[in-house]
Amino acid sequence: MAEPGRKRAVEEAADQLRRDILMGRYRPGDHLPGERELSAQLGVSRLTLRSAIARLESQGLIKAVHGAGNLVLDYRESGGIDLIGYLAGLAMENRAVPVTLLGELFEMRRIIAAEVIALATERATDAELRSLRTLVDRLSEAVGQPRRFMELDLEFARTISRATKNFAFVLTFNTVQRVIEQNPALELAYAANAEQTVQVYTRLAELMVERNAVRARQVTERLLDRLDRRTLELIARLTGG
Repeated sequence: MAEPGRKRAVEEAADQLRRDILMGRYRPGDHLPGERELSAQLGVSRLTLRSAIARLESQGLIKAVHGAGNLVLDYRESGGIDLIGYLAGLAMENRAVPVTLLGELFEMRRIIAAEVIALATERATDAELRSLRTLVDRLSEAVGQPRRFMELDLEFARTISRATKNFAFVLTFNTVQRVIEQNPALELAYAANAEQTVQVYTRLAELMVERNAVRARQVTERLLDRLDRRTLELIARLTGG
């Protein structure tokens, strides 16, 4: 098991290389510098560098080519859902990736959320429904506390995903949560429109209690679309995007 210090060094090295690839410093078809040069640039040992590169390879960013080093891939063709959070994080930092990417992320969330909430409306236990209402109250108290609000928002989503009794949805949420938590810049996306988010979640919790899946799906789509549009407007204003 890696020591905490080395694990942190691996994460930092992987993060820097990932940023360089996503922001275009290394383009598809390029080869990363050799181990000696790259480890010197990043200030890490070769062992740490190899671990960092292995992470990027697992994310579809690079491919080890025998005798030719590490080839940079086109992440649009080879990347997975875990890259969305990193790209959104760069957008939030007003870097090379446009803030409009968040619009695509929100769109995906709306589509999935509508179906997940409809399914959870049919399958949630009474205890899970009570838990959702409690979480809404806690979210209301956390307005103005970006990190805490994001944590509770994720807990609200996790409770709904579990209520579907569908393990695939739970695993998908686990991936999304892990990526979000690794990108602190995304806190702004959660906090930008916190009060309206609480209002929307209050209504969704009420609809689930009514056990009307069709109505829950329709209202979820409409409310989240309105919420996301407003949130994107606020983020664009705050970041100058």
